[in-house]
Amino acid sequence: MSEAIGYIQGTDIKRVSVDPVTLQVLGGAFKMIAQEMGIVLYRMSYSSIIRESEDLGAGICDAKGRQICESENSPMHAGSVGGYIQGILQKLEGNIHDGDVIIHNHPYYGASHTPDVQINIPIFYEGALIGYSAINAHLVDVGNAGAGVAIDARDIYAEARIYNALKLYERGKLNEQLWDMILDNVRTPSMNANDINALIAAAEHGKKRFLELIEKFGLETVFSASEEWMDYSERMLRREIAKVPDGVYHAESYLDDDGVNLGKPLRVSTTITIHGDSLTVDLTGSSDEVMTAFNVPFEGSTRPSINTAIHDLFLDDALHSEYIPQNEGLERPVHIIAPKGSIFNPNFPRASSARFNQVNRMADCIVRALAPVMPERVSAGSSANIHYIVYSGFNEEVGEYWVYGEVTEGSYGGRYGKDGIDTIDCLIANTRNVPIEETEWHLPLRVERYEIAPVEAAKGKWRGGIGVVRQTRFLENGIVGCEGDRHFNSPPGLFGGGDGQPASLVKNPGTDQEEAMPSKVSADYFKAGDVVQVISPSSGGYGNPLERDPQLVLHDVLDDFCYLENAEADYGVVIDPVTKLVDVEATARVRAARIQEFAS
Repeated sequence: MSEAIGYIQGTDIKRVSVDPVTLQVLGGAFKMIAQEMGIVLYRMSYSSIIRESEDLGAGICDAKGRQICESENSPMHAGSVGGYIQGILQKLEGNIHDGDVIIHNHPYYGASHTPDVQINIPIFYEGALIGYSAINAHLVDVGNAGAGVAIDARDIYAEARIYNALKLYERGKLNEQLWDMILDNVRTPSMNANDINALIAAAEHGKKRFLELIEKFGLETVFSASEEWMDYSERMLRREIAKVPDGVYHAESYLDDDGVNLGKPLRVSTTITIHGDSLTVDLTGSSDEVMTAFNVPFEGSTRPSINTAIHDLFLDDALHSEYIPQNEGLERPVHIIAPKGSIFNPNFPRASSARFNQVNRMADCIVRALAPVMPERVSAGSSANIHYIVYSGFNEEVGEYWVYGEVTEGSYGGRYGKDGIDTIDCLIANTRNVPIEETEWHLPLRVERYEIAPVEAAKGKWRGGIGVVRQTRFLENGIVGCEGDRHFNSPPGLFGGGDGQPASLVKNPGTDQEEAMPSKVSADYFKAGDVVQVISPSSGGYGNPLERDPQLVLHDVLDDFCYLENAEADYGVVIDPVTKLVDVEATARVRAARIQEFAS
């Protein structure tokens, strides 16, 4: 192999042959560098959204911004790392130096959305720029119109302070005025200062570890290995796509509204075209952009979300014994069409911070669209939802706000051979829950209920997963903002399975002051003693309920996942109400009669 690879300040690196053992060693090293970067960040961070939820992504990119490796934290975060760098290069290419630390969150130049701030540190070797160590995370406040959430923002300037390829450090020297400007324009300056410093430390760690590889194996060997791993990931994905019949597959869904024009649903339309070993995801037919923050940055969120969904469907780790790295090669077989001016590709300067429910629903539609030709790989409709609830208040003792962002767990739909997973963040999110102790230790909040939602699981041969219910009481006056959805659209069942149940957000449940809240809230004031209750969606069931193992139905009844009075109606399973045992003969008769009824 003699073709040129990686680009280093006008000089191409010669591609050399790398033996299989060295290739495996370097592949493992790439993966661990990104993982270590994530560990450094969430071990050092102060805000719970990073430290507990791991709402972050990290990776190493080459000088062109192509991603060599990514951490296994939040998939969408990690997949967007290279897009940030490519956005930065539009402004700073040719003006990047050793010792620079670049901060960036511009949603029209690669950022996933404005609260996800990325620190980018260029990697120089023997005086030449060879790549970037980059890591991003969700900061609890970036100067939003409402603390942490600004659904009703009309443009990006109303939803955040914009950091467009700004040098926080230049040639190793801190830009103190920029640092002061960043912290003077947020509600949580001490929290942000600590989190940004943690981001810098994590990026420095990635730079150090990557340079160690260069020193040990040589520039040409390391970059040749990275090229081979990209090509390998591409080959593996193309091989799996080629196994699926050529064709056009479609699914769609509807989001509640844009957060201001309540009751006006927004369409999510996905059409998948498979041709040979490549595929196209076409979002034509989805809603037009909206005049709120409920839009999706294309490069930073739409593209990595689609890539994540396709990767998960075709290259599930559980189905492949060989290691398949996540890198730029996985993007090559996937073509994306998102019409300019749509909710998935808005025009500048539309606000776009509240973008997660759209891409989650889009991913769910991709899964369901391919169900007819990949029935053993897909799940029924998942919660495909996030209620990102931000609690805040002003701490007079320290003279600044406290702001707490919480991701509410959802659930997965039933799958071939398995029930849906309960109480888990799903699809492209993958954030962890925040423990009750963490919340109550640091904040004037008390979590009075946190458990699996008190609803029936969607029926199916494999039942749907169940969401959570969480009740939180303010101990002091405060403010609530929320980026949520799916209050009206239930996760659909698949192959005869039942539909799930939608989400809800309620103020002061069970009292004479009970009030149903919309799925999106910018800044509602709450008094000390007021309670917020969120129930996340329960997902759809998979397959004919009459084929469910009667003993599993009994377990569902004993666990309150299926009510005793519904076991026969939904599953054709007769359970003695006294002994709580399955009546095997009666169940056989009921199911035979039901099957005969359907046949006729």
